[in-house]
Amino acid sequence: MLLEKIYGELRDMWMVESQYEFSRFWLGQSRSYMSCAKARQRPPSLLVLMRLSQRLSSISSKYAAVATTEMERGNCTRLVTLRDGVGNEIERLSAAR
Repeated sequence: MLLEKIYGELRDMWMVESQYEFSRFWLGQSRSYMSCAKARQRPPSLLVLMRLSQRLSSISSKYAAVATTEMERGNCTRLVTLRDGVGNEIERLSAAR
C-alpha cells in the first residue's frame, strides 16, 4: 500500500512518530484514518493523495531552505521522490476516471 510505504519512509527520516500523526498532519484526516484504511485494505482517495502531495512539496521546500548537512539534503531528495510517487498515483487515478 502506497500510504504504508510513505509512512515508513517518513518514520525512517524521523518526520513522523505514529500513524495517528501521519493521518492528521500528512493526510489531513482523522487520527484513525491510516489504521482503518489498512484494516479495510482501501486505497487512498484522490483528495487524500492531493493533500499528501501538497504537504510533501511544502515540507521538502522548507526543509531544503535550511538543510546544511548531507543527511538533511538526502532527506530533501527522499521527500521529493515520495512526492513524485504520489503524483504518479494521482495521475493514474485521474486517468482511470
